[in-house]
Amino acid sequence: MKIVIIEDEQELGVLMRNFLVRQLNIKSPDTAVKLAASITEGVKCIKEIMPDWIFIDNNLPDGKGIDEIQNIKKMYQGGNTKIVMMSAMTNLKDEAFRNGADYFLDKPISFVEVRHILTNQK
Repeated sequence: MKIVIIEDEQELGVLMRNFLVRQLNIKSPDTAVKLAASITEGVKCIKEIMPDWIFIDNNLPDGKGIDEIQNIKKMYQGGNTKIVMMSAMTNLKDEAFRNGADYFLDKPISFVEVRHILTNQK
C-alpha cells in the first residue's frame, strides 16, 4: 500500500502518516508513505510512487487542493487510486465529489473516520 499525504500543517501530516503506518501495518514507511507540504511537491510524490491513496488538504501554499483533484485523476485514468479531500470548509464537500474525490474528511480530522474509510476499502 502506497500513500501520499498533501498537507501543509506539518504536525497534522506527521500524525496522519504515523496513524496510517500503524493502521495499515506498513513495513517500509519511508518509501510507501510520502508527506508533501504543497501541491507541487505532492504531484511530484504522486508521480514518483503512484499511490493507492491520496489525502489532500484544500488550503495549500501554492493553490487549492480541490482544484487539483481532476488533474490528479487524469494521471490515473482507469486506476484504482482513492482521493480523500480534507478541509474545515464543509461547504466544499459537494464540489470535491463533483471534481472526483472519493471521500471527504472534515477538519479537525477524526482518526475514527479515517479508519472507517480505510476498512471499508479493504
